[in-house]
Parts: sequence; structure tokens; C-alpha cells
Amino acid sequence: MNKIQQAISKADLKAALATDHPMIQEIVFEPSNLHRSTSKHADIWGYAPDSFFFALKIILKPGVVYMQQRDDRGARIKPVRRVTTGNEPVGQGNRVLTIQDGEIVAENSTFFPRQEFNDLGIGSSFYVAQERFYRALGVRYVRLFAASVGRYVWARQGFRFTDPKQARNLGNRMRHYLRSCELPVPKGVLKESWDLVNYSVPGAERAGDKIGKFFALETFPCWEGFKWLDNADHNHVAIQSRKETFARLPDRIRGAHSKLNMF
Repeated sequence: MNKIQQAISKADLKAALATDHPMIQEIVFEPSNLHRSTSKHADIWGYAPDSFFFALKIILKPGVVYMQQRDDRGARIKPVRRVTTGNEPVGQGNRVLTIQDGEIVAENSTFFPRQEFNDLGIGSSFYVAQERFYRALGVRYVRLFAASVGRYVWARQGFRFTDPKQARNLGNRMRHYLRSCELPVPKGVLKESWDLVNYSVPGAERAGDKIGKFFALETFPCWEGFKWLDNADHNHVAIQSRKETFARLPDRIRGAHSKLNMF
């Protein structure tokens, strides 16, 4: 049994993946039969022969009343009252654990969310449980390749651009975009991924979203990122993002409260 398998066997997976989100019944851990040759990023990062592939699946509680905020393509809609059946395929995160310099490193490989469940705090609660799971295994460093909506979401969860030039280049691009829209241009604050995606100008939303989110989803290229789970700055960004998300839940989910777990 290798170091990764030993860590998994010793961890209390049920406790690590527990969540107090009112819509989630459980998050299920399942080893995957994915192998190196099918991995999208194997050529970029490389995987040791004993790398461990697994999935985390979200299972909903039945009978929860909620207000649907998005359609099946992720577009914002007028809220619609729904009730969960417990059989909805909400989403699955495929993940990889590997050994790097003697430590277990995690990769957030892919995540397949069902778009009509966006804006309900499910993803944020999933990430909280996922990071608790990583910590239970002794993981400190997490890496990923941000694509699609992940270009925005992962920055909000405290992931930093691996290439520091990317933040500078995108910061310059955003300043140009703001000037072209005759909007206020900040000085010296657009230096991290989260500075960009969180930037807002009151009264200047685009398609109902703040400027930073709109800019990220419309113009960001895919990017490689990383997060240290014991880094105070990275964690502070994630906590602030989760506070904003969870504060909206009482208006969207029956029985919800805004003081959900942050870690």
C-alpha cells in the first residue's frame, strides 16, 4: 500500500466530507478507474505510476424547497419554485492525488455541475468538504487548470495564477476594458486572480453580474492555478466568497441559514 492509499485508509472520510448545506444529503467518495493515458493534463504535469484517481459525487436530499436561479445552460432566469427528488445528478468532481517531493499533492481535475443548480451554494459547500478531505489526508498544495466557469469560480476560491505574468497581463486588459466603458479604473489592486474577478462598480453590472465576473467569463483565457491550504491569504479569499454566497441562501432555500461551515 503506497503513501496515498495509507492516508485514505486512515482518514475518516465520512467526517471529512460532511456538509451542513440544507440541500445536500452527502458527498460520496468513489475511487476511479481513470488511468494516466486518459488524463487531459498528464502531458503538462505528469502523474506518478501510483497516482490515485477518484470522484466526489453530490447527492441531494429529497423534498427540499428551493428557488431555481438559472436555466440548464446557466443563464439567469426569474426564480422558479422547485422541490428536490433526491435523484438529481447535480455534479461530480474528478480528482487526482499524486506524490510530489515526498508530499501528497491534489489536482482538481474536472467538475461537471448541472447548471440549473447554480447560485444555491452547493458548489461552495462542496469545495468546503473537499478541502477538509484534502487536509485529512495531509494535503497542503492543490493545483488545477481553470476552464469554462472555473475561470471565475476558482479565483473566488482562493486559487492564484501559476504564471504571475498572467495576472499583470489580465489586469492591464481589464483596465483597458474599463476605460473603453468609461468606468472607474482602480490603481494598484488588480494584481491577483481574485482582485480581477471580484472587481465591481455599483450600478454597472453586466447581465446581472458584477463587472469582474462578466469580464472573467467573457475574456479570461483558461489558466493554471494553485492554492496552499495553509496560506492565510488564499483561505481569506475563499471565506469571503463563501460568506457572500451563503448570505443569500435563506431567500433561496427553505430552512437555510447563512452561517454554514467555511472550512
